[in-house]
Amino acid sequence: MIELSHIAKIYPSADGEVVALEDISLTIPDGAVFGIIGLSGAGKSTLVRCINLLERPTSGRVLIDGEDLTKVKKKRLLEIRRGIGMIFQSFNLFEQRTVEANVRYPLEIARVPREEAKARIAELLELVGLSDKAKAYPSELSGGQKQRVAIARALALNPKYLLCDEATSALDPNTTTSILQLLKKINEELHVTIVVITHEMRVVESICTDVAVIDKSRIAEQGKVEEVFAFPRSGIAKELIIPNLIRSLQSTGGKKLRLVFNGEEADMPIISALAMECGVAVNILYADTKSMDGKTYGHMVISLPAGEKEETVKRFLTQKNVIFKEEI
Repeated sequence: MIELSHIAKIYPSADGEVVALEDISLTIPDGAVFGIIGLSGAGKSTLVRCINLLERPTSGRVLIDGEDLTKVKKKRLLEIRRGIGMIFQSFNLFEQRTVEANVRYPLEIARVPREEAKARIAELLELVGLSDKAKAYPSELSGGQKQRVAIARALALNPKYLLCDEATSALDPNTTTSILQLLKKINEELHVTIVVITHEMRVVESICTDVAVIDKSRIAEQGKVEEVFAFPRSGIAKELIIPNLIRSLQSTGGKKLRLVFNGEEADMPIISALAMECGVAVNILYADTKSMDGKTYGHMVISLPAGEKEETVKRFLTQKNVIFKEEI
């Protein structure tokens, strides 16, 4: 388990101190795919680099399976880091090395015997779907293939944890989907705990079980992905998750209701039933649904008719167990 306790990171500069992280506390359970989402400059990349001490926190504790990395000696830190793989947005491959030689690199550092390393490389290239590219060089690969090589290399020493720092930001949507599917497979089949740093909510929705939203160096909110998606509390979470919904709430008109579908009622024909059973015509200002873990979640904003009809709508939604929030 990864535990971050009151982490702060402050950089000195000519204009004074720059606070990159402030009082960050997170617990990332074993087996999770944990997303950390925020806008550019929020501190998320600094945060993930504090987990393996590529960035040493100014204060606070980083515990990996109960051991505080900020207190261990260099030799022990290097041993612990072998259990923490990391992949980056820019792939960070050695251009002069072939695919198999890139994957071999951490095995060489760890002095793994040649035949054992050879078998491990073959196993990993098959896992990431690049067995036929073993002798190719990075310049001969697509962006998605380069990231698959980087993933294979990160898994070379059988890590328990995998840190992904904006790993899909440089990829097109289709390639992003394939890489996310690969990461999900690694989590499920190899039981690797994955930490995903991203500014894209669709990445979190696709594979994450839990999410923390970081804003201006602090954690704004955190929880299960479906809970944060359905009921974002902080302004930054709403901006990241439901920006079009926010704009619809700011449109002119009377009172509005935001309907929340939390995985159970999303397939119900709520609006058509409302029209037929209550004789009420409502205007749909916004609607969106997402599929997460086999369930459908979503939001809808409707404009209410004035007078008694408004209460009729609310009673109907309550009877149908539809969660709604009144917005002005």
